[in-house]
Amino acid sequence: MKILPRLLSSALIAGATLAPRLASADGALRTVLVIDASSSMRGTDPKELRKVAAELFVDLTRNSDELAVVGFDGAARDAMPALVVVRTPDDRARIKQAVRAVGNDGNWTDFTAGLEGARSLLAGKPRAPGDQDLIVFLTDGRCDPDPRGALADAARAGGKTKVEQVCQAKVLDDLVPSLGKTRIYAVGLSKSAPRAFLEDLGRRTGGIGVATDRPDELPRLFADIYARLFGSRLSEGASSPSISVPVDEGASSLDLVLVGPPKLGMRLFDPKGAEVSTAGDRPGVYFSDNPAYRLLRLDAPEPGAYRLDVSGGGTGGRYAVLQNLDLHLTFPGLPEVLEIGKSATLKLRLATPGGKAPSKTFLDRHAFSLAAVEGANACDDAALASAAPVPLRSLPDGSFEATITPSKKGALCLLGRMSPGDAGVLTREVKSAAIRIIPPIHLKAAVASPFGPVKQDSRASARISLEGSDVGELIFADVEADIENQGNREGMSLSPRDVEIGPATKKHFDVTLSVGRDAPPGPREITLRLVPKKPQGFEDRAVSVRVPVTIVPLTFWERHGRNVQLFLLAFFTFFLVIGLMLPARFRRTAILHYEDRRDPDLPRQAKFPLGAKVRAGLYRSACVAIGPMGPVPRGGVVELRAGPGGAVLARPAAGKRATELPRDDDFSAGEPREPRLVNGWFRVSPGVKYAIEGTGLVFWWSPR
Repeated sequence: MKILPRLLSSALIAGATLAPRLASADGALRTVLVIDASSSMRGTDPKELRKVAAELFVDLTRNSDELAVVGFDGAARDAMPALVVVRTPDDRARIKQAVRAVGNDGNWTDFTAGLEGARSLLAGKPRAPGDQDLIVFLTDGRCDPDPRGALADAARAGGKTKVEQVCQAKVLDDLVPSLGKTRIYAVGLSKSAPRAFLEDLGRRTGGIGVATDRPDELPRLFADIYARLFGSRLSEGASSPSISVPVDEGASSLDLVLVGPPKLGMRLFDPKGAEVSTAGDRPGVYFSDNPAYRLLRLDAPEPGAYRLDVSGGGTGGRYAVLQNLDLHLTFPGLPEVLEIGKSATLKLRLATPGGKAPSKTFLDRHAFSLAAVEGANACDDAALASAAPVPLRSLPDGSFEATITPSKKGALCLLGRMSPGDAGVLTREVKSAAIRIIPPIHLKAAVASPFGPVKQDSRASARISLEGSDVGELIFADVEADIENQGNREGMSLSPRDVEIGPATKKHFDVTLSVGRDAPPGPREITLRLVPKKPQGFEDRAVSVRVPVTIVPLTFWERHGRNVQLFLLAFFTFFLVIGLMLPARFRRTAILHYEDRRDPDLPRQAKFPLGAKVRAGLYRSACVAIGPMGPVPRGGVVELRAGPGGAVLARPAAGKRATELPRDDDFSAGEPREPRLVNGWFRVSPGVKYAIEGTGLVFWWSPR
C-alpha cells in the first residue's frame, strides 16, 4: 500500500493540470471532481488517498477557474451546492473541505448518480464564452446500482439480467449527450474497473478513459493525458536530497510536487543560486504544505537549471515537475506587400515567444484554420469572421502554410485560429496587420551611358535606365556590384548603395565608380545588380546589367609627383634647419670692450653686448666688424667671429697686425707679442687686450 499513495498522487498531479494555466485568455475551465464514496473504498483505498489526490488537484488548479466536488454511491451525496471560482487560498480551503467530507460508507456504486450530480452543477451556472467543462471521474469498481432503483427496474423490464449493462448504456446513450461538450477523464483504480466502458466514455466526450490493476502505471497514463492536452513537460521519480530541474525557454509556469510524509521538506533554488521564497512575500509564487504532499508553483520562471533540495532524509517520497508553455499563434515572416496575381506562401505557427513549438501530438489535438479577406474593409472583424477558410498544409516543423493569390489592389488581412479538436483544450487567435496589395513589379535595366575611360585614383559616372519597367509601388533597392566581393580586391567601390524606384520617380539614376590607385589597368565589365529590399518579398526581382569601363594607369609624375615634391620640401627644410642651427654664436653674456687710443691724452673706452646684438646667419657664424670707434656695418680694422663652444676669433684687416698687450697687473710680463694666426685668424682669450697696429684700437671681451 506504500506504492499506491505515491502513484495515485503522481497520477492526479498530471490529471489536475487538466486545468491549465496556459489558457489564461481562453475563459475558465470548469471542473467537477466526482469521487466514489461506496463502502468498497474501505478496502480499495483504506487510507483515503483519493481525497489526498483530489486536494492536490485543487492546489494545482489555476486562479479564475471553477471547481466543485460530488461524492456518489447509490446516489449523489456530499455534493457542493455550486461551482466555486478559485481566487484566494480561502476558496481552495473551502473546496478541500468538501473533498474531505466525501464518505466511504455507501452501499451501492451508481455511475449515473455521480455523473448526473456533476451535470446539475455545470448546468446550474451557464458557460461564458471560452469556458470549457471537465469531469474527473474516480471509481474503484463496476456500476452496481441499488437493486430497488430505477436502473434495476429498467433491466428487468428489458429482459436483461445484468444491471451493469443498463447502467453503462444509460451513461453513454443518455447522460453523455446531455453533457454537450463536457469532457470526461475517467479513472478506474482496481481490477474490477470496467476498462472498455471507461475508455469508451472518455473517447465519446473527447477525454480519456483509463483503468489499471497496477498502480505503478498511473503516472504514465496521466502524464499521457497532460501531454495530449497541453504539450507540457512532465518528469517524476523518487525523491533524493538534490534534484536538478531544467526549465525550458517559454515556460509559463513551473509546478513542483513532493509527495511523502510530513518530515520531507522542499527548497527551490533559481539558476543564480538564490532560494525561491515560499513565505508568500514574492508575487507569482504559490506554496501549499499538506500532510501528504508539498506543492510549489512558480509563474513565468526564467529559463535555466533550478535545484530542488529535499530535507528530512531526502528519500521516501516521490516528486513530480510540470512545465507549461506560454504558446502564441503568429504569422512568421509575413510580407508587407503582395502583388496582384502572384501567389505567395504564408505561414501560421504556434510557439513560445522564443520560437519553441509544442509536440506534433499536441498540435494534432487542435484544429487550425486561416481566413483571408481582400478589399478596403479587409481587416473588419465581421468580414474576417464570415470569410471562407483558406486550405492549410502542415509542415514538419509543426507550422502550417497556405498559398494566397491576391486579385485586386488594396489590402489583405488574415485571421488565424486554433480551436480545441479531439482532446484539445486551448483556443488561440491572431489577426495580421493589413498587407498592401500592389500591381505587379517588373524591372528592366539597361545602360544609358557607360563609365568609359577612368584613370586610376579618380571617379566616373554611368547612367542606368529603367525605361520599360512596371513599378506600381515605391520600392527601395540596393545597388550591388561584383567588384565588392572578396574584400574589394579590385580596388574599386560604387555609390550610391541604394536607390528609390516608383511610379513618380525618374526611370534612370547615376552610379559613381571610384577607382583606387592600385586598381589593375585595362578594359573590363562591371556587373551591377538592383536588388529590391523594401518592401520585403521582391528580392527575386533583382536585375543585372553589365557596364564597360577602361582603367587608365597614372603617369609616373601623377603617381609619384606628390611624393617627390614632399621629399624635396622635406630635404630643403632639413638643410634650412641645419643652416640655422649649426652656425656658431657668441655667448649670450659676452661683452665686447674697446678703446680708441689715437689721442694718447684722451683715450675713449666703451663696451658692446656682443652676444645680445650680433646674430648668426644662414650657414654663417655670428660676426662683427670693429673700428676704433666700435662696431661698424662694414670695413673696420678687425673682424670678430663666433667660434666653437662660444669662443671669439679675430682677423685683422689686410696689412694690419694685432698685438697681445700684457695685463695691467702682470708686472712680470715682457714686451707685447703677436698672437699666432691660423688662416689669418687668432683666438681671443677672455680678458686679454689686443691692439691693432697703426689704428689706435684696443679691444678685449669678457664672459659677462
